[in-house]
Amino acid sequence: MGIFKTLLAVIFAIAVTLFAVSNRNPVTIELWPLPHTVMIDLYAAILLGVLVGFIAGMIAAWFAGAAKRRALRDGKRQIRDLERDLANAKAKAETPVTAAPKV
Repeated sequence: MGIFKTLLAVIFAIAVTLFAVSNRNPVTIELWPLPHTVMIDLYAAILLGVLVGFIAGMIAAWFAGAAKRRALRDGKRQIRDLERDLANAKAKAETPVTAAPKV
């Protein structure tokens, strides 16, 4: 699996490098409400947009998984409590019970 991931990363790096070399034309970026304009290479603008989208997707996935993480955390807590109760019950069952003296 490690070799596969490394190979995939190398292929991706080569593709990004070829993309960057092929798209070096400068473009002007301006965001409507802001008065500033920026001139950057086309590949930088596209890769920056992909990066922003990737980060936004990671944040959305993190929030979407919050309920599942909470349920797993609660389940682990319940398992820990049940194991502690079981250990206490076993310890209690193993202690000898002394009979009351007969009168």
